[in-house]
Amino acid sequence: MSDDVDKTQERLELEETIRKRYRKQEATPIKGMGYCLNCGEPIRKDWRWCDQDCRDDYEHRTNK
Repeated sequence: MSDDVDKTQERLELEETIRKRYRKQEATPIKGMGYCLNCGEPIRKDWRWCDQDCRDDYEHRTNK
């Protein structure tokens, strides 16, 4: 019985570690790269998307 409890505790701790990593990644904003992150069109370096449609499509595809 103790082994089952220990294994469950280890699994829960691992899951929490993974959740923390994902939260940290989600909190990091995506920076502009000089091209649209959706379609690849060249744009201003501080922009991320060339227009609202590309932004919406990107967010829909990445489930953000």
